[in-house]
Amino acid sequence: MYAIRLELAAPDGTPPGEPAVPAVRAALTALLRALGARLDHARIRTDPGALAGICYVEADGLLTAERRLADACRALTGPGGLLSGWMLRRCEADPWIALALYEAPAES
Repeated sequence: MYAIRLELAAPDGTPPGEPAVPAVRAALTALLRALGARLDHARIRTDPGALAGICYVEADGLLTAERRLADACRALTGPGGLLSGWMLRRCEADPWIALALYEAPAES
């Protein structure tokens, strides 16, 4: 399983509104399955005109996981996709998560 950081942005002039997280998660799940990968879980945050998240993708390797998720995002943002017209800004492995470099907050 690979942690892939994801960022999408709405095109300029898009009316304000946030995409529904459950719908985005369901679409990514279906698209990844069709591409031969699996979305294990995802933490997605939306703001008007923006979407960011960490997707945990099961695939044959890290590069394959990145490629499959990028392909799924292109389908999601392509003509007829749930987020048609949006732009993929980032879709890459998060090295801090992969190397366990994030530090848990200290307890007092």
